[in-house]
Amino acid sequence: MQTERAEQYGRCAAILEQDFQVPGAGGVFDQALTNGLAAIVAHEWPGEESTVQKNGDRRMKAASGLLSVIRTHLDESTPGIRTIPDKEVRSGIPFWGEDKDPPSFDVTIEVDVLLDALDQTQPVRHARGIGALAEAHVDALIKLDDHISLRRLSEARQDSEWVKDQIRDRYEQQRAADYLHLIGEAEAERRASGAIEYLPVASKERLLDFGLDECPVCSYEALRVTDMDDFGLGVGGGTCIVCSYVRSSATADDQAMDFMIARHIVDD
Repeated sequence: MQTERAEQYGRCAAILEQDFQVPGAGGVFDQALTNGLAAIVAHEWPGEESTVQKNGDRRMKAASGLLSVIRTHLDESTPGIRTIPDKEVRSGIPFWGEDKDPPSFDVTIEVDVLLDALDQTQPVRHARGIGALAEAHVDALIKLDDHISLRRLSEARQDSEWVKDQIRDRYEQQRAADYLHLIGEAEAERRASGAIEYLPVASKERLLDFGLDECPVCSYEALRVTDMDDFGLGVGGGTCIVCSYVRSSATADDQAMDFMIARHIVDD
């Protein structure tokens, strides 16, 4: 589970490092922060990253709860900041010289900045108002990658095409949402009711066709699927007949991969 948390953190943090104003940035930030903090807390104070439910299952704490755990265990090094001391034993570190100190490998957790980020993005994530991330919020998120349980950001940065695809899809979803608002509810329902007309008429052709999928933007089963993800999980790429959203093959593969990671987390 720790590996999956670190990967989710690294993937989401890489997106925000590239464009912290990307559509849906609040949700991406929350996903990165929650997984990153969960990995850190599980490593430092095992078991405190989750709570036990009435049915005996464990549920991962929200980001604010994980920050509370950190505040409980660590004193402030400076106002609003907690520091996890470096505990790694390193061999082969070069001699730094009498006039030079070795670099610090301590992990800085800017608790107050991260809490402010959650306050800023919560209204947007829960559709209750306007909020926005700032560079300082993302910088604080990036600093978590110094912890030994994470260190996935450099790997995610190398996969620049993946990051670009993620950003491109978020802007595409925003474009489609704006278009959906423009055409109105009545027109959207009319288009959705006729979506089946875009499927092949012949029964033999329909058996081989990928059919329609639910669109993540308008929620109608009107996304005309033209290809399927490489993992065989049924995530299709195509175009929505209602709102015109286009899900690329790369995005379909990315979402299928996310489903696979989520399955591993649940199984663990």
